[in-house]
Amino acid sequence: MRYTVFGATEFGPTRLGALLGVLLADAGQVVTAEELVERVLGDAPPPRARAMVQTWLTRLRQTLPGLIERDRDGYVLRVDPLEIDLHLFRHLVRIGKTADALALVQAEPLSTLDTPWARQLRAGFAEELLAARLDHVDERLARGEHAELVPELHALAADRPLDERIAAQLIEALHGSGRAAEALRHFEVVRARLAGELGAEPSRHLATLHRRLRAASAPRQLPAAPKPFTGRALELAELDDAPNGVVVITGTGGVGKTSLAVHWAHQAIDRFPDGQLYVNLHGFGPSGAAVSPGDALLRFLSALDVPRAQVPHDLAGQSALLRDALADKRVLVLLDNATDAEQVEPLLPRTPNAHVVITSRTSLKPPHAKALPLGLLPPEDARELLAARIGHDRARAEPDAVDTVVRRCARLPLALAVAGARAATQPEFPLAALADELADLDAFADDDDVTADLRSVFSHSCKALSPAALRLFRLLGLMPGSDISLAGAASLAALDVRETEALLAELATANLIDQPEPGRFTCHDLLRDYAAELALDDERDEALNRLLDHLALTGVEAGVVYTPSRHRPATPPPAPGVVVLRFGTHEEALAWLMAEHPTLMAAMRHGTPAQTWLMGWSLADALDRQARYRDLLTSQQLAVAAVEQLDDADGLGRTLINLGRSLSRMRRPDEATAALHRAFDVYEGNPAGQAGVLLNIAMLCPDDRIGEAMEHTRRGLALFEECGDSYGQANALTGLAWGHGKLGEYAEAVDHAERAMRMWRQMDHLIGQAEAWDNLGTGYLGLGDHAKAAEAFTRSSEMFRLGGDLPLEAGAYEQLGDTHAAAGAAELAWEAWQKAVELRTQAGLPTDAVRAKLQAEGQ
Repeated sequence: MRYTVFGATEFGPTRLGALLGVLLADAGQVVTAEELVERVLGDAPPPRARAMVQTWLTRLRQTLPGLIERDRDGYVLRVDPLEIDLHLFRHLVRIGKTADALALVQAEPLSTLDTPWARQLRAGFAEELLAARLDHVDERLARGEHAELVPELHALAADRPLDERIAAQLIEALHGSGRAAEALRHFEVVRARLAGELGAEPSRHLATLHRRLRAASAPRQLPAAPKPFTGRALELAELDDAPNGVVVITGTGGVGKTSLAVHWAHQAIDRFPDGQLYVNLHGFGPSGAAVSPGDALLRFLSALDVPRAQVPHDLAGQSALLRDALADKRVLVLLDNATDAEQVEPLLPRTPNAHVVITSRTSLKPPHAKALPLGLLPPEDARELLAARIGHDRARAEPDAVDTVVRRCARLPLALAVAGARAATQPEFPLAALADELADLDAFADDDDVTADLRSVFSHSCKALSPAALRLFRLLGLMPGSDISLAGAASLAALDVRETEALLAELATANLIDQPEPGRFTCHDLLRDYAAELALDDERDEALNRLLDHLALTGVEAGVVYTPSRHRPATPPPAPGVVVLRFGTHEEALAWLMAEHPTLMAAMRHGTPAQTWLMGWSLADALDRQARYRDLLTSQQLAVAAVEQLDDADGLGRTLINLGRSLSRMRRPDEATAALHRAFDVYEGNPAGQAGVLLNIAMLCPDDRIGEAMEHTRRGLALFEECGDSYGQANALTGLAWGHGKLGEYAEAVDHAERAMRMWRQMDHLIGQAEAWDNLGTGYLGLGDHAKAAEAFTRSSEMFRLGGDLPLEAGAYEQLGDTHAAAGAAELAWEAWQKAVELRTQAGLPTDAVRAKLQAEGQ
């Protein structure tokens, strides 16, 4: 390549350079003298313009001999187009080398020439460039670069919000990045814009993409299908024939209720294209491990991508929201291992297209439910199940031994699975030896006692374990939750992680435990009960204490990383053998807290006072931000009861503040206020502690008591200043700035916001600065300084975006629109309000108030 059109030509920003650029742009084509004059000098050229251009042409032809030819109609530049960057760009795009084409573009074509023709050339090229960029995006999407493309496509979509090709690419990139809910919400934003501004529906391509991604985003929560699975033909047929509604599979423990339900659900998956919801309710596990209806509802609503902001705090509201979310969906809900009707009733959608299957040991029967009792496997099916586990050739070779094992396992699938696993690990042993060992067990004296049969099979399998694996199995029966992590198991046994991993693999091979997801281990509750019975008296307390230490101390590490501004509580040293994990990022800490959340909730009922309050402390912020308010309240009630037994005023004060916050979330303001006043008393002599309480009390005040809230905040500020707590001072100043803005005291709002801003900047606290900018915007808008207000709200929206806070970013855009409207800039106001609507839609927040402003502005 020799010649440049992008930017300025080789002759720079001169008339000679402009003339060359005009000829390069149309290389190989005749350009008349009149066209040269118009393109170089514009549509109002000076006198003697043609003579001027003729002079420049003469000089240019002398400089580039033989390249510019005179034609009877004008002039033509004889240069290979591939030696000109603009034409090379177009050639590379045509042959599909868009990355190479885009690399050529360093500036706009003829960027220094300002004539109507040049502006039109640049406008046309901008469309060519965009098309090339989007072609390149398609190539990168095909290579799987979804996450990397999201920021670029967000910027393109903001610049061209009605471009459906960009919208489709952004939706695909979001979905491919694991952000399915955001992808589907962006489609709704685009559809609303098309309807509102163009009165149009999405194109066929965009609508098809939406349908495909919606289907791909449907929740698929079923566990893996059980393998092998045999028999149950009659029961499977009954499940197939049952109309949409509720079916309850009942039977004794170990009879295969879950296997039947999950096997059928996988077979019937095409019947439920909108998804399958599953929860193990752990109804017969250890005390405290059962999943509450509220927790199950939150799991379902999360799987259905219902934004947290839309989820009510009460159980009835959450149950109604589930019904709304499933109203038009053909979905299966599998409620496994339920205790009673009270546990499952709030989880029943009762919508025409939803189907519910419940498994339980009890004969619970919701209204209009179909009962499906499950008995022991028929003998032939039981033999087939054992044969599938040990090998059919082996089973055919020893049919009598097979019959003995089946009889001694009481035809229970769980017992057959455990016995079969034992036999499979010793293929060189005759099956008759296994049958003889089972026959010799005393527990089989009563063939009618199914539980005794199970325990005998478990006992037989445990005898084959290594001593270390048997010890770990015994200790796993002590775990307070429904499952345990690798680090938790290592702490329980006081072993290193690698050795523990090998022992867990041995237990899984023996079919005594399962690994439902990477890094987490569980076992059937009958096996857990048996393991707990085996635990030795002299190892129980120390092992459980190590596990609780692991949970409490790792929880503190997660809590301080998840919320770095929190003061780390004092912690005792871990007991020998305890694994304490560390976390590098906010996301890692949150992932651990939410994975261990059910276990921590159960463990708090078994811990020492110190362990229990530390677990409550570690959960407080995560449960609050994840809107799990019932568990937040329960955890803080347990934590308060625990820390009251300790000589720890600071711990009690912190926990009472968290309790007050949880009561406030549950709409119990009087109890919340009482808890905070008690915290204030506990912190007597601790000005920083009392100041924090005062700020929390201020937050409880409703809008009609802002003056009272301001007084609490001023008292808190004075105490923070007394003890030199910069973070507390900045928080208090931010609260005062907000309050002054609400009261119409705009000069005071600006003053306090500026003071807060200086402190937040010194701490490099992003969200603090965003809130300060927001308060500055309110103050400037009230004072009539629209330019400063617009700048402040723009800054706050940018910082809230970087901080990942959609609701506050939406609020900043709404106020930015208010500012532009007050300044008479209707178009800018419309754009800002429209952005606020989009963000509120993404966050699942109501949009009626902002839409009303858009409608009023459009009238």
